[in-house]
Amino acid sequence: MRAYYSLVDDLFPFETFQALVEEVCEDSGNVFDERTSAMIVLRRAGRKHQKIGRLPENSTFVHFFAKVLHKGDARLFTRDDGSPGAVRRVEVGDDSGEVSLLFWDERVSVVDEIDIGEVIEVVGKRESGRDVRVIDLQKTVCDIPTRNDSEGFSGNSPNGDTLEGTIVTIGETSTFTRRDGSEGKRVDVAIADDTGIAVLVFWNPDLLEGFAPGQGISISGLRRNTRSAGREYTAGFHASVETSDVRYSPLFSPVSDLQPDTVVSVSGTIHAIKSVREFTTRKGTQSWVRNAELRNDSGTIHLVLWGDNARNSPPEGEHISLYNASCKYDRNGRVEIHASWGCLLVCDSEPVSEIVRISGMVIQTSKGRCIDDGHECLCIDAELPPGMEYVVEGVQTGDRLSVSTYSVLTRSRDLVEERIRSIVG
Repeated sequence: MRAYYSLVDDLFPFETFQALVEEVCEDSGNVFDERTSAMIVLRRAGRKHQKIGRLPENSTFVHFFAKVLHKGDARLFTRDDGSPGAVRRVEVGDDSGEVSLLFWDERVSVVDEIDIGEVIEVVGKRESGRDVRVIDLQKTVCDIPTRNDSEGFSGNSPNGDTLEGTIVTIGETSTFTRRDGSEGKRVDVAIADDTGIAVLVFWNPDLLEGFAPGQGISISGLRRNTRSAGREYTAGFHASVETSDVRYSPLFSPVSDLQPDTVVSVSGTIHAIKSVREFTTRKGTQSWVRNAELRNDSGTIHLVLWGDNARNSPPEGEHISLYNASCKYDRNGRVEIHASWGCLLVCDSEPVSEIVRISGMVIQTSKGRCIDDGHECLCIDAELPPGMEYVVEGVQTGDRLSVSTYSVLTRSRDLVEERIRSIVG
């Protein structure tokens, strides 16, 4: 009852709300239970159902209709105090957007009682992002459109945006942990069509099973991301794909022709990679930035890498392609290129990795923290103090070493003399 009352607590006191609920129960001859009666009171009070796309982030409770789009599997876990827990995620939507409903513990069994395609009335608590923790729900006999229905999508096409083109590249599938502890996956894809390049974010990578770069593809049910400077779309659980006979090739812009306030696709080799800098965004989240240079036959341009592109930047001299990169003026009035939100960075050559063991001194360079054995200098991802000598083992890819184990190096007199001879010739 308190959850329902929170939606009208600015209209009358709780005692009045209770009385109105009891009145509805009595008028129905006790056919309506307390929950149904409470929802009727909300409607009579003028509290219209909210659209999913306009759910306020700062509200304690929300009240809306939604159609069930996808049901995830239940996940069992053990809490810190040793007690068992369970959670299950359900994707729902209307014609304005989609959210994830979270069913915790004893509410997990409720998911088995609802079917995909059914419309439910939800009272829940808004959590961060797209998550809504379910307080209560009930089935309805009405139907509502979603963005995947012909009458309901508010985009450029009645069935959501549809894109037909050629797959240019498929990025690596990345995993992340949702707030409920379950694992999610995403993969970014660059598509070439008759207007240029579009970057698609697939939250269900299984949709791409059987597809490869160079093949034609048609994707429907897409959502346009208006925050991205270039053309970026989201392919959620309601998207569908099929093969296509169209063939397009990506058009890359010469570095020498880049202009500010444009979105382009470029390729070249990355050089002069500087050390990564960590910072806190306006939202309070952690991110990274790194400076470098991009070179091709037409010239050289300053490159700014953001986020994961900065934290896990390509190695020096690697040939890369940037899709939907933004061009801006730097502080000196020169054009620079940014690989940030909505930009897909791809290493064009297959990375060659090998397990290595190296002994040397840790030094701080413009590329970041490195270990130098006198013959080669490798960037390392371990926080080892500069000036100390270590024996390091790990996986080397290009000029970067992912450290698995390390120990302080103890040199014998013979080894020191041998090292001196190798240096002085």
